[in-house]
Amino acid sequence: MAIQGECPKCGKRVLHVNVEQMVGMVGGDSKARCISFSCIHCHAVLGVQLDARAKPRPRRKAVPAS
Repeated sequence: MAIQGECPKCGKRVLHVNVEQMVGMVGGDSKARCISFSCIHCHAVLGVQLDARAKPRPRRKAVPAS
């Protein structure tokens, strides 16, 4: 038997969640790719974690000003 929780904001059972990709920021710099889980009813954020399956972000080279 699966145990389903309740959303802390709206109180409805959480059987499904919205999953979105996001970028984790440290001191204004993007550091890691993350995943956000939110309630499908009220869109409250239920959790965020590092995306272990994401590919590393390519580093941009500085563009010289003309």
